[in-house]
Amino acid sequence: MDWRSLLVKRETETHFIVEGQLPVSRLRESSYFIEKELKIGHDLTRAEASELLGFHFHRGHLAIARKAPNPPLSALRELKGTLVILPEIAAPGNLGTIIRNTAALGGSGILLGKGSSPYNAKTIRASAGNLFRIPFRQSPHLTADLQELQRTHTLIGTSLSENSCPLQNLPPITRPALLLGPEDLGLSPEIEKLCHHLTHLPMSKQVDSLNVASASAIFLHHLNLTC
Repeated sequence: MDWRSLLVKRETETHFIVEGQLPVSRLRESSYFIEKELKIGHDLTRAEASELLGFHFHRGHLAIARKAPNPPLSALRELKGTLVILPEIAAPGNLGTIIRNTAALGGSGILLGKGSSPYNAKTIRASAGNLFRIPFRQSPHLTADLQELQRTHTLIGTSLSENSCPLQNLPPITRPALLLGPEDLGLSPEIEKLCHHLTHLPMSKQVDSLNVASASAIFLHHLNLTC
């Protein structure tokens, strides 16, 4: 394995890198296969790591691991707790924070559409390594997956449309699936039509929205308490 080349690429179809002591530690605790661990100051210098990665690297640990097989939808359908569905989260930091919130606040797993890769190093850092603790699926056909989930879950879309109700007004829900839209435009009309309920967070008049990662924590906390 040419690990130096993998550090330059950062992510390939089969491998990804993990940065930082905590994420690497949680990678070790998982079922992911680790190709190589690198300690700065022992296996390579900080300057060498920074040159290979293309930015000033100030952490002490690196690892290269193999990607896990993409699970079938049935693996997520069987889980208990709120399923989080992300059609297109573009920012890796937002994606990682949502993964961390899902793990912390009663989420069962994550279904991903387009957008940032869950294996992006920034995503893994923002998740604090919780990517390795929570099941996720990268959906090749999200609409088809949502149509399947309509049969087993209650799809709750976050939306500011006129059909959306305040979060506290949602009826009791069994087997919730929470859909969070992209940072700029939110859920598409096509996806909203697939949802059983649309909901939003009531806001102060001076603020029109929250960052999607921040909002995810509030929605998840509410669903964890009420469902």
